[in-house]
Amino acid sequence: MASRLPSLRGIETFLCVAEVLNFRLASERLNVTVSAISHRIQALEQDLGFLLFDRGHRLLQLTDEGSALLERLRPGMRILREATMLTRDRAMRPVLRVAAPPLFNGWLLALMGGFTSLYPEVRLELLSSGRRRSASVDVSVVAFTPATQRDGAIFLAPIRISPICSPAFLAEHSVNVPADLLRIPLIDTIPNLKGWSAWFDAAGIEEEVPAPAITLDNQALVYPAVMEGHGVAIGMRSLVSAYAARGLMIEPFSIECQLGPPLGILVNEGGNVRLARAFAAWLAGRFEMTDENVSTASEKNETS
Repeated sequence: MASRLPSLRGIETFLCVAEVLNFRLASERLNVTVSAISHRIQALEQDLGFLLFDRGHRLLQLTDEGSALLERLRPGMRILREATMLTRDRAMRPVLRVAAPPLFNGWLLALMGGFTSLYPEVRLELLSSGRRRSASVDVSVVAFTPATQRDGAIFLAPIRISPICSPAFLAEHSVNVPADLLRIPLIDTIPNLKGWSAWFDAAGIEEEVPAPAITLDNQALVYPAVMEGHGVAIGMRSLVSAYAARGLMIEPFSIECQLGPPLGILVNEGGNVRLARAFAAWLAGRFEMTDENVSTASEKNETS
């Protein structure tokens, strides 16, 4: 029992009374009755085994033991106060909620350090478009269509696509001309976004696109499947560049085409507008930096 800590409420009351040396003022600060203050001090004194205050004078005074306890408690209370304030500040950090397609969120995670280093006080929530959409979303990555433009969306980037695979996969398969892709494992999505059909048309291939070897109903799984060497998929060049820079993906050919409407970014004027606009500007800058950084197999062969 000797190691049992005294009541923290009693310690708090003692520190308050010791500061003002008046039970009434302490009761007002702690929002309790004078009787409660007196009871807490008496309980603490009984727990400690000595008197904390000299009640024999007109003015309340600390005893020698009370003064010694006060000096010993101050460093610990300072640490407790700082820890509490730090935790409270972190809990009150502003939140930025971003809604984007799952495939886009996977790319964003790889680059998120750039934004968080600029805004370390911000807590970020990445939400998948179509799954969680509400007024609480601060900024959304959307298709840049007349409808979203009427809502205030601004242009972000075109969707330029091309085939992508892992360097190891490309080394294991003979891919010399675009038609060779018709005879190796392809990766596609459910629903089918018609990316392969659009690209083969752009490459001048009139044969029917074969059934994919792997179909995924979650776009966020496409790039991991590519990096694991399961086949060739269609990738958005702006997003692939971050992986290509680390040697995780490569384009067999530099042929590209555009697919669907471009991407736009929409700021919710009823949300955290300042942070949302800062994020939108940062994101636009990232697209400008990564738009032309995808290495192709033909380019590598030219430089080797």
